[in-house]
Amino acid sequence: MEDNRTSRWRPGWTLLILMIFVALTVSDEASRLTSDSPVQFTWNEDLLGGTDQGGPDPDDLEFASLLSDDLQELMAMAGAGSAPSVSLGEIIPPADGDNTEGIPVDTVTAVADGEGQLADQSSEKEKPTVLTHVVARGQTLWDIAKIYGIHIDTIVAANGISDPQRLQVGQKLTILTIDGALHTVRPGDSVWSIARAYQVKTQDIVEANDLSDPSALRVGQQLVIPGAQAVAAQRYQLVGANGQLRRAFDWPARARISSRFGPRWGSMHYGLDIAVPTGTPIRAAADGRVTWSGPRGSYGNLVIIDHGQGVETRYAHNSRLAVKAGESVKRGQIIAYSGNTGRSTGPHLHFEIRYRGTAVDPEKYLLP
Repeated sequence: MEDNRTSRWRPGWTLLILMIFVALTVSDEASRLTSDSPVQFTWNEDLLGGTDQGGPDPDDLEFASLLSDDLQELMAMAGAGSAPSVSLGEIIPPADGDNTEGIPVDTVTAVADGEGQLADQSSEKEKPTVLTHVVARGQTLWDIAKIYGIHIDTIVAANGISDPQRLQVGQKLTILTIDGALHTVRPGDSVWSIARAYQVKTQDIVEANDLSDPSALRVGQQLVIPGAQAVAAQRYQLVGANGQLRRAFDWPARARISSRFGPRWGSMHYGLDIAVPTGTPIRAAADGRVTWSGPRGSYGNLVIIDHGQGVETRYAHNSRLAVKAGESVKRGQIIAYSGNTGRSTGPHLHFEIRYRGTAVDPEKYLLP
């Protein structure tokens, strides 16, 4: 009986001992995997090489594209803390808290020093100069004006150009490096009178020309007169710096030309006849002072205006006069009304331009 009980419990003890052994073995392997000791894995390369392990193929283009996008995103995140780069044409960011927002890179002419302040490259303001430009083939006034950064009117006025469309290859042009005019000092000129003529400040003339003694001007000296007003004033100067009469006169009336300057009927015709009906307003061709207003022989009712520098204009055969001798008149001001007085074959205006006492062809000096 006792032997039977012993034989009945032997399998149970055997199973219990086996379970304890397994538990101890697993616990030991787990402690090895979680320890600080390195764990080496051995792979069967032949088995892996011949078996489809799943997942994306590195040669697959779609996967490669996604991988590239991911790398770019990672690189952007990695460089987020670095300083931004600035390329030409962008806005310069504020330096050290200074507010320089809105300054384009390509217009900045100074550089920032260590404290963020702008260091001027030149402490002195550039002074205007006078250059000579030789016209090249294919160049226009617009091209030349763009080269020097000035307005085309500055070139036109400085050179007395009557037709901006016509330039000749090799033609020499006087160029100012600023918008303004050139004035050649004449006897009796002063900085004050010049400033008044060009409608600018005397100080502007003094500074532009570095005049240490503004009262000591020399006859023939060239002065730069800065400003748009100076350009407009020079456009209407009747005599150029070279002493030549310029195309700067306004038409006293606009109508058909009935007789031109030159020989006529065996004698010399010293003016330009403009066929206008009686009572047409006649206007001054330029600023000046009236030296005669009244009847004068074959001229009939005549107005003579002295424009200075030896320039004089005459307006003949008028029916009525609107100014008196001694009056100052402005360009475009009505000075008379046309008629048929004096030696005349019909209502018209006889218009003359005289320079230094000699009559010249008005058509060569009237503005287009």
